[in-house]
Amino acid sequence: MFVRATLLASCALGLATAAHAQEPSPVWHYWGAGAELEAITSLIDLNNENYADTPVVGEVIPGNTVELRRQLQTAMLGGNPPAAYQSAMGYEIKTFVDAGQLKSVQDVWDEVDGSEIFPSGLQRVMKVDGVPYAIPLNMAVISNIFYNKELFDDNGWTAPQTFDELKALCDEVEATGIACFANGAGSFWSLYNFYAPLISVVGTEGYFKLASGEMPFDGPEFREALKLYGEVYAANYIENWGGKTWAQGGEDVVAGRAAMYQMGDWISGYFQELGWAPGEDYDFFPAPGVDGAVVIQVDAIATPNGTEASEAAAANFLRTSASAEGQAAFNRYKGSVAANLQTSDEIYDYIGKKTSAEVASANETDAVMPNLFFLLPTELGTELGVQLERFAADPSDATIDSVVETLEALRQDALSQESFVSW
Repeated sequence: MFVRATLLASCALGLATAAHAQEPSPVWHYWGAGAELEAITSLIDLNNENYADTPVVGEVIPGNTVELRRQLQTAMLGGNPPAAYQSAMGYEIKTFVDAGQLKSVQDVWDEVDGSEIFPSGLQRVMKVDGVPYAIPLNMAVISNIFYNKELFDDNGWTAPQTFDELKALCDEVEATGIACFANGAGSFWSLYNFYAPLISVVGTEGYFKLASGEMPFDGPEFREALKLYGEVYAANYIENWGGKTWAQGGEDVVAGRAAMYQMGDWISGYFQELGWAPGEDYDFFPAPGVDGAVVIQVDAIATPNGTEASEAAAANFLRTSASAEGQAAFNRYKGSVAANLQTSDEIYDYIGKKTSAEVASANETDAVMPNLFFLLPTELGTELGVQLERFAADPSDATIDSVVETLEALRQDALSQESFVSW
């Protein structure tokens, strides 16, 4: 009897140990180096401290959201998806939901009071048909203009409040032989700069009407926004910007070759890598025309349908990701603003504190605006970026005609296929 009892006890201990030593469930992301890798590593470490029985491990998918999406689709078809993954917002989520490949996060959302802790504008693009399918990790504001403080201070330049003032400032800047704006090649960067002129013309409601397919691209409003963008931004970009990366645009500002750069908050981290101190060597002001709104880019965590074990690990990782403690662990390194507005601003530097206050203020008037690219049907959003970069290189009336014709044709196709979403 003693031997049998001992064997039973040993078996029970072995089973308990095996359960405790569960293999970590993978979390896919493309934060592969530097501060971004530190951010996700910090979040995962915190999660595994809090939920040791359901650990996760980060797996880097080299590239960007497009490459991760491609590999994710392959893994889903093969029945071997990760427990969770780095997701974009809006239409990116909808495509997987429509295919029946994403698990609702409603239980966790309710548990963490997602409808209270996240900005209302951000909540819109975490949901499909009112059901949340992702937990937002951060917000990067893409509607702020960063500037070289030494150039501004030495020349007595001040932050403009209107587009007329910004155009006049560009004239003064370029009279000194310095370019007004830095820019980089690629379908995102010129598009990000376009949002302020767009909002100034159509307002926040019009912005969402464009996203939902209700506003035509060949109408007077979109044409007016393009013309304003061409006069204020495109006409004042540094020469040869079309051959530069976004980082090289930042280098132009640090070197004094360009005075300003409208770029996402991540440029602040890059400035610091180049030796600049926030608030001393550089600062930012909201782009004219946004009228208290902020346009944001978002990283989120979504969970594919999977095994019982991976779904348990994913649910706990979502809990960690939504918490103020988890958001602090991530955004302390990422340089972005926490999506959970209850996160203490003590984690931020000068730029982060200023941005956090800006987002909180915009949320009070429901003016936190998700990146339009991710609200449109995929083909249309992609083409919008392509056409804006094309227009930035040649901001002529003829190009406007071509741009609106191309985009309107795609809008009509999307309408006929009922592809739009009312966010």
